[in-house]
Amino acid sequence: MRWESVSLRLSDWKAGPGHRWPGRQVIALVDGRQAGYVQFHAHPQGDAVEVSMLEVLDGFQGRGLASLLIDTVYEAYPDAWVNHGNRTSDGAHWWDNYRDPAPERNIHNRPPGEWASYFMASRVAADKTRNASWNRHLGLDGHGGAEYRYRQRLEMEFLGHDDSFLGRVDLPVVDPTAQALHAGQLVHLPPGLHRYVHDTRHPAEQRAHALLDHVGHGNLPRPENHTGWWNISPGAALDDALHRELAAGGQGPGLPATQLVFHAHPLAEVEAPEYESAGSYLEYIDGGDVPVELAGLSWRQSSAPQILHSAVFDPPVEASVPPLYPEAASDSYVERYDEAGALRAPLTPWEQLIADRAGELRAVADRLLDGIAARAAAAPPNPPARSPARANDPQQPPPTPAPRPCLP
Repeated sequence: MRWESVSLRLSDWKAGPGHRWPGRQVIALVDGRQAGYVQFHAHPQGDAVEVSMLEVLDGFQGRGLASLLIDTVYEAYPDAWVNHGNRTSDGAHWWDNYRDPAPERNIHNRPPGEWASYFMASRVAADKTRNASWNRHLGLDGHGGAEYRYRQRLEMEFLGHDDSFLGRVDLPVVDPTAQALHAGQLVHLPPGLHRYVHDTRHPAEQRAHALLDHVGHGNLPRPENHTGWWNISPGAALDDALHRELAAGGQGPGLPATQLVFHAHPLAEVEAPEYESAGSYLEYIDGGDVPVELAGLSWRQSSAPQILHSAVFDPPVEASVPPLYPEAASDSYVERYDEAGALRAPLTPWEQLIADRAGELRAVADRLLDGIAARAAAAPPNPPARSPARANDPQQPPPTPAPRPCLP
């Protein structure tokens, strides 16, 4: 591998609001394509790091990328305890060849009394036991000589330190009724619309409305494939759109994708739905739709990230995060948007007249139906119908035989 073709990107990782520490990741790019990544949780003060996933994609393995990614984590957090967690069989082979740049900060090498406030000691003991089992099974050394009490019974000592574990650290809470929020999305536009929205000769607000019409006013992002979270930072929302594109394999054939960010005003308190906060972003967990007022849009094409287009909506534009399923949609959402989240077409004058007089027309129809039912109830019963005649009925005259032709 030509190392000059490799670039590294340290950014947020949307691991979900439930974790005690914020998620971070290092992404390795080779010629603009995602080649691997390491995802981890970092203590807010940088005191500790917990590795969650290390992966090098097919076609890029065996070239030292995994080691480069972990080395970058060590460099980004130079004073942190590092918990590598448990490993798979592939991970055990990689670790056997890896040279830890700071083994004194690897918690598997140190007694639990030094780091137990950051990590659950009994869980670390389980990880160490699993890793030692892989080493034994695969015939690997696994740097066992550097580990604290390698291949020894750990449960009694480590369980005694679980009370030192601090658990969740207090993080800032995102409040959608008090803060403007921003959500990213990746869209692939038809050729004509793509050229129009990225053409600066046209007014930005008109191009933004064209983008919104294409996406759908009632189809704002929900969490899916790296996008859809509502961030306190516009840059984080733009990163979400970028990460979705990288995870999909980068720029494919045809026109470049468009990375889009929705900027929303704070919600009215009476409309605030259920949500979970993760410090710098939130996830709406309410199954229903979420009405928002859009302050504007920002967008760029992935092949020209240095050119960012922006438009402000004045007045704000009414829009909505869609419901998770149709049955959860509010009456106002159904009235305003169709099944795809697009604005419903305005009614024609005749349709508007019918809609305005719907109650009156319904009352007339009910009266007509009631009258029909009353007349049917008052009518005399019909006489019983006679059964059809049968061939052997003695009260019926025998049928007249058909004339037979005369033969010469």
